[in-house]
Amino acid sequence: MSWEIIPASSQFQSSREDWDALNRNLGNNILLDSEFVGALLHHFGNDGVYLGISTDTKNQGMALLARTRWGSWETFQPSQAPMGLILLGSRDQNGDNLLELVRSLPGYALQCAALHQDPDFSSLPVSPQWPCMEFLDYIQTGSLTIGGTFEEYWESRAADLKRNNARRHRRIAEQGHKLELTVHSDPDAVPACIREYGRLESQGWKGQQGTAVGQDNAQGRFYQDVMTMFCSRKEGLIFELRLDGTPIASELWIGRHGMLVNLKTTYDENLKQFSPGFLMKEALLRNVFDQQKWHVLEFYGRVMDWHLKWINRTRTLYHVNCFRNRWVLSARNTAKRLLRTSASERVRTGKEPEVKPNGEAH
Repeated sequence: MSWEIIPASSQFQSSREDWDALNRNLGNNILLDSEFVGALLHHFGNDGVYLGISTDTKNQGMALLARTRWGSWETFQPSQAPMGLILLGSRDQNGDNLLELVRSLPGYALQCAALHQDPDFSSLPVSPQWPCMEFLDYIQTGSLTIGGTFEEYWESRAADLKRNNARRHRRIAEQGHKLELTVHSDPDAVPACIREYGRLESQGWKGQQGTAVGQDNAQGRFYQDVMTMFCSRKEGLIFELRLDGTPIASELWIGRHGMLVNLKTTYDENLKQFSPGFLMKEALLRNVFDQQKWHVLEFYGRVMDWHLKWINRTRTLYHVNCFRNRWVLSARNTAKRLLRTSASERVRTGKEPEVKPNGEAH
């Protein structure tokens, strides 16, 4: 049992059918579709990204990997990838397949991290008994199961959410404005939608930081390619909330087999008096309930307080650190303890100020 490690930039394209076959065995998550993964590679990959392919027909597997430093690797994980890009043909119940991957990596790898694992789809189940593995919680993510009518769902929401959104609708009507939701699924509409998305996002804090989506940057080109592809397969939706015909909020979604996944959300931060993000969610969910096509909405992001107003389920995404041998994990843990002890001693002797939980020294 071993893995072949080859350059991803030149080899992933010819391996896409095998990648998709593995993904179908694991639930066919659209975020692990080869079209989505290929776009990630095209726009954010480089010559340092490798494709790992298991050569064991009984223990199939594929992964996109990058070296982080000498002896250390992890799954290729641009910020636009919500899930770790590793697929195993069956659940790796004892960790042997992942361990063999580590031992097949070039340059005598000591460890490899499988990042952003979703317990609903991962073939690396949490198993504390594995001697060479370390499981670390990453984030809580949220989802909403769709059932019944929107009215029934809305009745179950918190009173303050319903009251505040009703007040926002009244304010808009009193000022003579018209609010409407537009849903785009035509691939020809995608370029204009991405332009509007970038306009909205560039007006806010992401624009100030230089991280907003734009037609002339890698993010904008990535989302335009992804949404065009999935819309052409009838698996993409772009929601726009319009005030008097002008978009004030936009969301990008892709979905299949009843699961709709949120890729990106933005709104006009200059219209905080209307809370366009909250009005968008209400309008979007009303549309989803009315369509009766989707069974679950996945947000794949860190659950914030505002998420809890809308969702009805949370779960923990996690990282899996796999070490070449048990002694590597033991040595790493020992080094961490020594560093903590040394830091505590410096604080005790006054050589280093103590840091309060809020980050202030005293």
